[in-house]
Amino acid sequence: MNITKQIKSEIIHILKMKKLIGIEHITPVSFSRKTNNKLSLPDEILNLEEYVKNCSLCELSKSKESILFGKGNNTSEIYIVGLNYNYEDDKKFFLIKKMIENVIKLNINETYMTNILKCNSNKLQNKFDVEVNSCIHYLEKQITISEPKMIITLGNAFDYMIKSGEDIMDVSGSLFSYNGIKLIPLMDPDFIYKNPSYKEKMFQDLQKIKKIMDEK
Repeated sequence: MNITKQIKSEIIHILKMKKLIGIEHITPVSFSRKTNNKLSLPDEILNLEEYVKNCSLCELSKSKESILFGKGNNTSEIYIVGLNYNYEDDKKFFLIKKMIENVIKLNINETYMTNILKCNSNKLQNKFDVEVNSCIHYLEKQITISEPKMIITLGNAFDYMIKSGEDIMDVSGSLFSYNGIKLIPLMDPDFIYKNPSYKEKMFQDLQKIKKIMDEK
């Protein structure tokens, strides 16, 4: 089998993770595109976070400034998922935070805010297909552990989770299903921050979410 750059990265990652837990020798690893980096991930959130901190599967890990694994209540029924959103940026997130709290009547700290891409990197690029393919398994494991009842995506995180090909401007506020979990996309907070004329649209989308929550 020809070893691609991606496969080589995954092999190095496996060896590094085994060494971290004290394993010096491992049996031969059989690789295929179906299994790629779906490794045996930890079954507890805190252990998974430590695992992710040592991840080296993609190029973003080489330029990461920090890890944004998750913020808020990790047992919450509501997940807020961005692609690589900085929830610590008060200027851009404050507006959405207040709208969520005022419209949905939910303290933002009672939700669990996370990303598909866990590395907070200064690397600028338009597409993250390769990086998402390496990293999305961590989000899938977070969801498996926490079993949220609803996922709210921000901006183009929707594209990678639902893969419908639809424009976020057309589907924001609509109800989808992600592995049996209710999923509702919202516009990117950065976009709302730069285009305040769309605040009314965001308000309407949040009202839809409130209605869905009240129907349960």
